[in-house]
Amino acid sequence: MSLSNASMAEINALNYANEVFFLFWTFASIALGTVGHLLSIYVFTRPILRSNPCACYFLAATVTGLFVSYINLPLRLLQYVFNYDVFKYSNASCKILSWILFCSRALASWFIALASIDRFLCSSPSTMLRAWSSLRVASRSIPLMVIAIGILYTHVLVQYENTSAIRKCYAGSSANPFFNGIWNFLVFNLGPSIIMLIFGSLTIRHVQQSMRRVTASNNKTQTGTGLTTAVQEQLQRQKTIDRQLIRMMVAQSVYFAVLTTPNSVGYIYFSLTTNTLFNDVQLAQVNLFVNIAGLLSTTGACTTFYLFTLSSKLFRQELMRLFTWRSYEHPTTTPNSHAVRPNN
Repeated sequence: MSLSNASMAEINALNYANEVFFLFWTFASIALGTVGHLLSIYVFTRPILRSNPCACYFLAATVTGLFVSYINLPLRLLQYVFNYDVFKYSNASCKILSWILFCSRALASWFIALASIDRFLCSSPSTMLRAWSSLRVASRSIPLMVIAIGILYTHVLVQYENTSAIRKCYAGSSANPFFNGIWNFLVFNLGPSIIMLIFGSLTIRHVQQSMRRVTASNNKTQTGTGLTTAVQEQLQRQKTIDRQLIRMMVAQSVYFAVLTTPNSVGYIYFSLTTNTLFNDVQLAQVNLFVNIAGLLSTTGACTTFYLFTLSSKLFRQELMRLFTWRSYEHPTTTPNSHAVRPNN
C-alpha cells in the first residue's frame, strides 16, 4: 500500500512539474519571440541587408518563428495546461491544425538550411555557383520550400484523427508509429542538420581560400595594378557583410541542431517502443520528457533574434539604428559618401 501511495505521489509530482514547466516556458518563449522577431524583421528589412539573399532566408525563418510563437505555442498551452483542446472538435480540425503545426515547426530549421546553402554558393570561387546566390533564387526557393515541407507532411492529413476512446488527436490505427517517428526525425532534425553541417563546413573552407586570394590581391594593389580605392572599399564592405552572415548562419545551425536533438531522440525512442506497455509512473516520466523536448525544439524558432545579436556585429549595429533613429534621419553627406557607403 505504501508503494502505491509513493507511486501516486511521484506521479502527481511529475504531472505538476510538467504543467508548471510548460506554463512558464511557453509564456517566456512567446514574450521573447514577440520582441525578438519584431526586431529581427526590422533589421533584415534594412537597406544594407534586404538586398542580400541570405538575409531573405533569415527573414523567412524569422516570420516562421513568429508564427510558431503566436500559433503553435498558444495552441499547445491551451491543450496541455488549460485542458482546452481545439484539436478535438472534429477530424478536420485535428488534421489541419496538426499539419500546420508540423510544417511551421520544420520550416524554421529548413530556412536556416537554405541560408547555409546560399552562403556556400556566395563564397564559392566558381562564378557559375556564385550566380545562384541571388534574390531571384531566394524569392523562388522560399515558397518552393514551403510547398515541399507541406507535401512531406501530407501523411498527417491522412493519418491523424480524433480517437474515439480518449478523444485525442493522434495518428489513427492505420498509421505506422515507426514510420511517423523516423519520418519526423528525418524531416525535422536529421535533414536540415546534415545540410547545415555539410554546407557550413564547405563555406568555412571557401572563406579560408578567399582570405588567401585577398592577400594575393592586396599584394597586387600595392604594386599599382589593383582596383581603385572606392571599388576596394565597396568590395571590402560586401565581404564584411558576407562574413557576418556566415557567422550568423553557423551559429544558427549549431543552435537548431542542439535544440532539436532531444525531440529527435524521443521520436526514435517511441518508434522502438511502440508495443511497450508503460505503467503510470513511466507514462508520467515519458510525458514530462516529451513536453520538455517538444518545447526545446520550438525554442530555437522563437529565440533566433538573441543568437543573431550575439553572433553578429553587423546585426547589432543595424539594430542600434532603431534606438538612435534621429541621428540617422539627416546624415551629413560628403563628396565621397556614396563611395564610402555603397547601397548593397
